[in-house]
Amino acid sequence: MVVRGISRGWYDRVDTVSWSPTYLGAVSKNDARCNGVIFPVTPEELRAYARRESGYRPTRIASSNITMLDGSTRPPVGTVWYFANVTRRYPSERYPIVQSYVDVCLDGCLENEERFPEARKAQFAKEFIRTTSDWRAPWFNDRIYPWRPTVHVPRANSIDTLIRDELGEDLFDQITLPRR
Repeated sequence: MVVRGISRGWYDRVDTVSWSPTYLGAVSKNDARCNGVIFPVTPEELRAYARRESGYRPTRIASSNITMLDGSTRPPVGTVWYFANVTRRYPSERYPIVQSYVDVCLDGCLENEERFPEARKAQFAKEFIRTTSDWRAPWFNDRIYPWRPTVHVPRANSIDTLIRDELGEDLFDQITLPRR
C-alpha cells in the first residue's frame, strides 16, 4: 500500500542497557506519503502490539488515504492502524542505523515486489528508500555481528543488565564491537 499523511524516518530508538540501533519511526504529516504493508491481526494480537509498542501512539489511518498495490481497489474491511512516534530521536554513535535492520526492511520490500505485480510496477523497494527520511551516518554494516542482540540471544537485555549491575557500568561501557 501507499498511504498519504504519514512520514517515515530514521528517528526511533529503544532505551536498553544493551546495544540498540536507531529504528524506523513514523509520524502524521499532511503532505507526506510512504509505502507499507497491511496485515490482519486479531483483537488480542492488536493488544499485544500495543503493549510491546508502549512508547508509541496507536493512530488510525483513514481508508481514503490508502492506495493498495496488491491489485485490489480498496483496503481490506476494518480499521487500519499504525504506531506513531511520540518523540523523534535520530541516529547517533550509540544508536546508529545498522545494516542488518536495513536489510530486513528492504528484503521485505523486495519480497512484496516478487509477490505483487502492482508493487513491482510501483518500485516498492525504491519507493521505500525515497519516502524514508533521515538516512545518515552513523550507519554501521553489522551483517556479520548484528546489533540487534535479541535476534540470536532472546534474553540479551537481561544478560547485559546482569553484567552491568554485577561488574559495573565502567566495565560494561568498555565492551565494544570488533573493528575492521
